[in-house]
Amino acid sequence: MPLGKRQDLGDAAYAGCESAAAGVRDDPAEALARAHAGGFDFVVVPCARDECAALDGDAYPTTPFAHSDTVLSSEEWSTRVVLRASTTIEGEARAVEEAAAAEENGADGEAARAKWTAALARELRWAAHVGAHAYTLSLTAIGCQGYDAVLLSQVLSENLPGLTHTKTWLRVRAEDESDYATWTSVCAALGHHSNVYALIDVSASAKNHLGSPLEGDRWRKWLGERVGACALRIDAFSRNARGFPVLPKNLQRVVRELFKHNIQIVISDRDERGNRIDAIKPGDIEGDEDRMDVDAAHPLRLYWEYIVHLFRGVEEATEQELLEMPYRDYLQAPLQPLMDNLESVTYETFEKDASKYIQYEEAVRCALLDLVNEDEEGSVMVVGAGRGPLVRASLRAAERAQRRIKVYAVEKNPNAVVTLQHLVVREGLQDKVQIFPGDMRTCALDLNVDILVSELLGSFGDNELSPECLDGAQRFLKPTGVSVPRSYESFVAPITAAKLYNAAKAQNDLKSLETPYVVKMHRFYRVGKPRRVWEFVHPNNAKVINNERCTRILWREEEAVGPATIHGFAGYFDALLYDGSSGHVRCSIHPENHTLGPSGELMFSWFPIYFPIRAPIVVNKDDVVDFTIWRKVDGYKMWYEWVVSSPRQCNMIHNPNGRSYWIGL
Repeated sequence: MPLGKRQDLGDAAYAGCESAAAGVRDDPAEALARAHAGGFDFVVVPCARDECAALDGDAYPTTPFAHSDTVLSSEEWSTRVVLRASTTIEGEARAVEEAAAAEENGADGEAARAKWTAALARELRWAAHVGAHAYTLSLTAIGCQGYDAVLLSQVLSENLPGLTHTKTWLRVRAEDESDYATWTSVCAALGHHSNVYALIDVSASAKNHLGSPLEGDRWRKWLGERVGACALRIDAFSRNARGFPVLPKNLQRVVRELFKHNIQIVISDRDERGNRIDAIKPGDIEGDEDRMDVDAAHPLRLYWEYIVHLFRGVEEATEQELLEMPYRDYLQAPLQPLMDNLESVTYETFEKDASKYIQYEEAVRCALLDLVNEDEEGSVMVVGAGRGPLVRASLRAAERAQRRIKVYAVEKNPNAVVTLQHLVVREGLQDKVQIFPGDMRTCALDLNVDILVSELLGSFGDNELSPECLDGAQRFLKPTGVSVPRSYESFVAPITAAKLYNAAKAQNDLKSLETPYVVKMHRFYRVGKPRRVWEFVHPNNAKVINNERCTRILWREEEAVGPATIHGFAGYFDALLYDGSSGHVRCSIHPENHTLGPSGELMFSWFPIYFPIRAPIVVNKDDVVDFTIWRKVDGYKMWYEWVVSSPRQCNMIHNPNGRSYWIGL
């Protein structure tokens, strides 16, 4: 049964078990029935009938090597069963490789390899045949290093096309860097196949590592990888004062974080060699003898109850998080603000972000106090007025500042102009607001205003052509006038984000991997801190305005956490809306100073931007990440180009000459 009724944590509400209990391991139907009785939703069972079956690799042995597919329905196989590689396949892999190495790749060594790969292929084909939810193999148990990792990759590569409905879970220790290195090696050999996942293993050895103050949050890089589930071994638990199994606080934080990222838990009583770990049972707890029926239901029931407790302790999703959930890790192409007219639903979504307009209102209020005397009438021009949220914010700012103002609203979208006209009439603003349909860069107006207000910022600051638009509109400013925003900086950080990379790669064309996307990132990890890229200032008083840019950024060893996989770069902006004697107002999606709303919620008008790379890069501890990005402009369009020149696994320039992505002027 699910761990709870909550809908916001997705499949994480369903927990599985992996038991080495005698009399259960050889029968999937019996194992599944006991798992259900104990509260579990799915079970991990051996693929072969005899876990110690010989590595004969015979496709048609005298006796069936696996249980019949008829012991369970197809629906049960696909949703309730994960098949585990047999002990022989996992345990003999190291011996096979050692034997092969000793023979110096002679006939006997090649024969040993052939038997092992044939046996593994047979199990993979069987998992595909029954339609199991997943097939799992431990990279640690098979000692998968070097050449044997290549062998594993080759067998998986041959069989992945047939595993259409069955995932491959490669079991890795969450705290072990060698396992992570092997994982990245296999992923690269398989072309970062979207159906290969990690099953992160948390055992007693992880108690002093994961989430501890000493180790920090290095384990979080797994949140950016393709993770199918987390196997939580019962030796990671301790007894509390009453004798019940509990996790140390650092592992509690880890499990709750996994839940938040839609990662399921599998409770396991098997050690790395397949031996059974003694579980805490109700009969072992003083004063709990009346719960012996629980032990009869399943030996891991107490651990399931504790996981239920942790699941229900995860903070409830806020209203904002519920609003953002449909957008999590969903790639959206950036807006074309000049070429396209926004639809009503887009305006409506932006207008729900009260925190943004609070910041703009405060910026205009401070500017009015500094620029307009009490006995004068000030002037504010809102360019790109849309349906009027900044018009309203400017009027509220004037009321708070006790200043009289005239607002000029410039908007090129004829449909939004209709809404503006209704706003003026409905709220009786004819004497305060004047509407000018047209493009702010070219409309013929003879006006000079105190404040030029716009919300043309994109996720990367300049990516929706704010520089070009405001350069064209700054002619409306008085010599003493100010622009809101005053300036904005762009930032970028390398990230592990396999889900985003696979979503872009799934389009099967070059364009998809050379297009920056706006995305609410959820399953990701920042490998290095966000670094400054460039800045734009308004009004731009340069004699010759040039909005092209080029910046090289280095993340050195002390600034990045390795080893890690880079699947691209996350972009952010930090804008200075106003800076004067009456106040300093910012608007930012930078992770370290993200603008908050009145109730502490994050501003959500802008999601970060994601710059993919054509091939993921593995960064080791001593590597320097060398990233260069260009902002290019011609008479018709603006576009970005970017390249990773170190480490040199992916040194192709992305989007040269805007061949895949550009924004029209």
